[in-house]
Amino acid sequence: MRWLRALYVFNGLAVGVLYLFVPVLLAAKGFNPELIGLTTSLGSLAYTVALPAWGHIGDIVSGPRRALQIACIPAAVFALGLGMPLPVLAVIACQMVLSAGGGPAPALTDAMAVPALADPSREYARLRLLSSLSCAAGAIGSGLIYNVTGYMAAPIMYLVVMTLTIVCAQFVPQGRDSARRRKARGVVDDRPLDAPDRGRFGSVGEAFVLRPRLSAVLASVVLVFVGVMAAGTYITLRISDLGGGPLEVGFTNGIGSAAEVPGMILAGWLIGRVGARPVLAVCATGFAACMASWIVLVDALPIMATRFVSGVFFAGIFVSFVLTIARMLPFRLQATGQTLLQAACFGVGAILANLLGGILYQTAGPPGVFGGGALCAVAGGLIGLAALPAEASLAPEGPAPAPVPLTGAS
Repeated sequence: MRWLRALYVFNGLAVGVLYLFVPVLLAAKGFNPELIGLTTSLGSLAYTVALPAWGHIGDIVSGPRRALQIACIPAAVFALGLGMPLPVLAVIACQMVLSAGGGPAPALTDAMAVPALADPSREYARLRLLSSLSCAAGAIGSGLIYNVTGYMAAPIMYLVVMTLTIVCAQFVPQGRDSARRRKARGVVDDRPLDAPDRGRFGSVGEAFVLRPRLSAVLASVVLVFVGVMAAGTYITLRISDLGGGPLEVGFTNGIGSAAEVPGMILAGWLIGRVGARPVLAVCATGFAACMASWIVLVDALPIMATRFVSGVFFAGIFVSFVLTIARMLPFRLQATGQTLLQAACFGVGAILANLLGGILYQTAGPPGVFGGGALCAVAGGLIGLAALPAEASLAPEGPAPAPVPLTGAS
């Protein structure tokens, strides 16, 4: 269990030491906001394309542990290119490889962790909170370091984190429940059980046929995360434009990540009592209000305060969507559903946010990108309020896989 905990810690550190600093790192290399948006959106496109491929490798070819280790190697190597004096096209290529390799690491970690948990609904939250805490610590600590060394040290820090991730993954126990997992997938004695006709799109097509409402839910996800991802990318540029350095950028992002911890606890409690729909609507509106405030705030201190509040709202948004997808689809389609969710959140949403946000920031400044992001978040929340199923209709179909206790596991 301790190696799983360490793996979640390193996932958070990877975000804290590099991903949160990519926009200002590119700005330090002379990229304008429009080019920053293009670069990060192409990285998100690479992530979106690579995510199902790494999932297939993890499930069918090598297992999630080996897939994670393989993915981390090119991510770490090409991340170094962000700190080198390379041509623009080479830097964009490095960002794309970094996103395609390092981006799926949290999903592959989940693939290792969830089947091994005796009580996933309770224990998974504890593990995921470690990523938020380490991300906050990594962002703040890195801000202190980069204040002295400059942003070009970020890829080196990332290389260290990825090396530790590869080593740590090697010690995560594997294969302890392979028979149970095969049965849950509909395989007994290597013979598939009766399964629905999935058509040319496989389990993805089955999910949409089984739950037609899933299309509207994912539309809500994309719109809300256009706002969320625009906030994550361009708040660092806003801080930099106001005279903030690495220290202020690190503290701003660290505060937002730290706020996810109480936000997730509170969101889980509220969803259990009032349901996901109202929690999503309130959190999306609250997040939009925080974004709108960044148009008029011109001092780093109040922006940090609203960044903390936005972190709480982000946690509510994310937990609402995760639990909705988990309960909409039957157990045999959980991997498909959560992969679709992450692709919509950090793939399609990020592509639109970074590409359009770069144009808006270049032409209209903060009012364009933060105002537009806020409107998208509100619109997505309203769609979610109508599209998310009522709690009574969210019970997954089919028997749940039997839990595997972690007693004695390390």
